[in-house]
Amino acid sequence: MKNLPTARWRLLGLSALALVLYLVLHWSVTALSARHGFGSPDGLGLGFATLAVLAVAARALLLTVVPAVLAYRMITWVLMRILPGPR
Repeated sequence: MKNLPTARWRLLGLSALALVLYLVLHWSVTALSARHGFGSPDGLGLGFATLAVLAVAARALLLTVVPAVLAYRMITWVLMRILPGPR
């Protein structure tokens, strides 16, 4: 595994961290939704709303930013191998 540069490990680590963050936030929102979610007798709680917004932001990060960065890295890697030029 010494072949993988630090940047690739960092990208994989940040992607894994975003996934774990999303899963924890999703679990927290699910646990809070029974008491403070939509339709609860106490109304929509501030903690629930905050965690729901954070979970949506983490999901957006996972669905847009991470694939975009991975695609950019893959395309640039392929182009650097195909196109002739000074190295």
